[in-house]
Amino acid sequence: MSIDIEDFNHWIDAWTFFFNKEKSLVELDPNAALVSSVDKEGKPNARVILVKTVSEEGFVFYTNYESQKGEELFANSKGHLTWYSRAQGVSIRVQGKVKKIDPKLSDEYFASRDRNAQISANISKQSKNVESREILDQEFQSFEKKFEGRDIPRPAHWGGVMIMPEKVEIWKSRDDYKTRLHDRIIFSYSENKWNKSRLYP
Repeated sequence: MSIDIEDFNHWIDAWTFFFNKEKSLVELDPNAALVSSVDKEGKPNARVILVKTVSEEGFVFYTNYESQKGEELFANSKGHLTWYSRAQGVSIRVQGKVKKIDPKLSDEYFASRDRNAQISANISKQSKNVESREILDQEFQSFEKKFEGRDIPRPAHWGGVMIMPEKVEIWKSRDDYKTRLHDRIIFSYSENKWNKSRLYP
């Protein structure tokens, strides 16, 4: 029996239900999502990230703050996230403000990462030009040798980003796909409370 998304009283309940189910359906990166931003000229950019934690406060992922992504998100402190499950016929779209998470939480997550990933986070000038693959590999090897036998520190330009929802839309396909009359429920935050409404498909 298909679930009625209108039965969810809060967007976090919908996210938890569909994401937990996704983890049993998709082996590789069920937490993959698109994060969108706009550049100085108002041109949109989107890229795939991995959502690491979700709470009522927001969606957290990790990145280089000095990357194109980071610069655009913090230029106006607004961002958009889209998560899609083909297996379930569900899309969750999140629009809201952006902030850096507590540095201590970034430290904890960084320490849990694979050592190779820690090195990459330190050497990568994300979104900037690099002359060749050889130069990139040389920088990796040089940093690896420098920190051999030592803990690798989290670089100040790398850490967690939270998108704090102001609007969350849940889209769910109907069993009768041909009509295209799919369900869309939107949660909007206003006057210190979440309001729920239905949208035309």
